[in-house]
Amino acid sequence: MSNAVKENTILKDLLTYQTHLNGQSSLLEKIRKESAEKVKNTPFPTTRDEDWRFTNLKPLTRGGDFVPDQEESSEYDPSELEEYFIPESENTRLVFINGRFSTEYSSIDDLPEGTLIGNLAEFAAEDNKIVEEHLNQYAEYEEDIFTYFNGAFLDDGSMVYIPQDTKVESPIHILNFYTNSDQDFFTNPRTLVVADKFSKSTVIEEHIGLSDNRYLTVPVVELKLFEGANVKHLRIQRDSRQAIHISRPVAHVAQHSKYESYTITLGARLSRNDPKIVATDEEVDFTVDGLVLIDGDQIADTHSVMDHRQAHATSHQLHKCVINGEAHSVFNGKIFVRQGAQKIDSFQENRNLLLSRDGHVNTKPQLEIFADDVVCTHGATIGSFEDEELFYLKSRGLSGEKARELITYGFALETIENIEVDSIHQLLLKEVERYSKSHRDEPEAKPVA
Repeated sequence: MSNAVKENTILKDLLTYQTHLNGQSSLLEKIRKESAEKVKNTPFPTTRDEDWRFTNLKPLTRGGDFVPDQEESSEYDPSELEEYFIPESENTRLVFINGRFSTEYSSIDDLPEGTLIGNLAEFAAEDNKIVEEHLNQYAEYEEDIFTYFNGAFLDDGSMVYIPQDTKVESPIHILNFYTNSDQDFFTNPRTLVVADKFSKSTVIEEHIGLSDNRYLTVPVVELKLFEGANVKHLRIQRDSRQAIHISRPVAHVAQHSKYESYTITLGARLSRNDPKIVATDEEVDFTVDGLVLIDGDQIADTHSVMDHRQAHATSHQLHKCVINGEAHSVFNGKIFVRQGAQKIDSFQENRNLLLSRDGHVNTKPQLEIFADDVVCTHGATIGSFEDEELFYLKSRGLSGEKARELITYGFALETIENIEVDSIHQLLLKEVERYSKSHRDEPEAKPVA
């Protein structure tokens, strides 16, 4: 009997739906064609692959077949969408419903001269030079079938261009809504952000499930920061608890530029986030922080790469996870310093708080350094509530339940304290508070050796 394992072909099988894409852009058509060939020639990952050995993809591969979203079968109340609009982005809001751009709910007005924010498909159809030069140039994930799958269905998305010496005061809010549907569907959002020299902007990327249905979303986000550019990028994932969310955000940062990324993971049955920051020049500064709050049977996997290709750079990563129920958190963070990239100062830490006996954590911070004049540190902790902390709070009159709630709340806050958009900051405070209160009655986790 053969020991060969039959490859799962779910993504390759979905290529049959490419025929429904009839865009007017030759550039997008070219990317789709090339990406489809790569999907066909790239194996689907399994737990035998090092980067996937802790993450079981059964939530994706088992269940109903996925189809492209059928607009007529989508179900949602328009008032539901408006609940997620924020006042700071009244005139800088892009809305996508199951991957399709919504002119009705988007609002783009009073932008600084030369600033471009809008529908990627429309810019591509107009042969926009920025799109032609930058689209599909930065998503460098070797032999990654999910990145190729996104490209194979590249039909719509968001495009942001900030001109040289321009500051966009309002945060640019990109809302990806996923609605209820009669069938399991898939969608592949694409976002392109180009920040020209010495520009400054904030981009908020949200993924929101409006129901509890199953769907697959594979977002790819490409950011290009030119010299002296400053971009704050906030990603909030609030998908359906039955969804599969596999994201690929990548930023290329040039000399004297600063990139700050904050990812908040709350939803999805299975989420996999692979942020990659590439320092293409000297004198750059970047942050890639994250907060994961999961429970039940959720799986949240983060595989990050901080790629230092040139000398003189600083980088920082603090990734915090709170795990309850039978939830499973995976973290693999790599600080990569290439040969000749001297004078690198990089810090990475993964902290995990287990609230239940059945929660599970796999963590692997790692250094891969080919230069000798660097300061690179990393670390990881996994633990439950400290007896000393609980004793102190109880001695101040708090109950055990309230003490655990307060510790959970405080543990999670550090990751979001640098978020400056007030309405989003308040939203995340409420989410952390809600999570803390909802799990204060759970049995405590066993002590971790």
